[in-house]
Amino acid sequence: TTPSAAAFLGCRVFGTDGALSSVELLKENFGRYDGEFNEGAKPKGLLLEWGDSEAVRELIERELEGCFPDVVMASDVVYAHSAREELTKTIRELCPEGHLDGRVVVAHRWRVDPKGEEAFFKGFEDEFEVEEVPVELLPPDP
Repeated sequence: TTPSAAAFLGCRVFGTDGALSSVELLKENFGRYDGEFNEGAKPKGLLLEWGDSEAVRELIERELEGCFPDVVMASDVVYAHSAREELTKTIRELCPEGHLDGRVVVAHRWRVDPKGEEAFFKGFEDEFEVEEVPVELLPPDP
């Protein structure tokens, strides 16, 4: 998984989801590689509901020692139209204006609502440098 790969590189990684069952799967997956992570780089699976400002503050205070994350990675998260507003709020809270070293990387496959999905990304253009990787540079689907 992406979080595991980042942890193998020595990054402190927190895999989050809003569903407890998904968090348990993250923990299980991370546990498969327990002895292979560098000291202090074992990833954690944590519950985080998008749009829950208090939960974001707790994550930053407890897990990140009061610092904002350097990188926020997400994949396959934009398709849920009903949750885009909450996702946007959470991204902005994790990587606020003025956090000059912060990066947000979103892996996305265009789905049934390309205009709505495109609007989601355009909504960040004033705050972030938005770059789309051309599909021909991506590896082929298995």
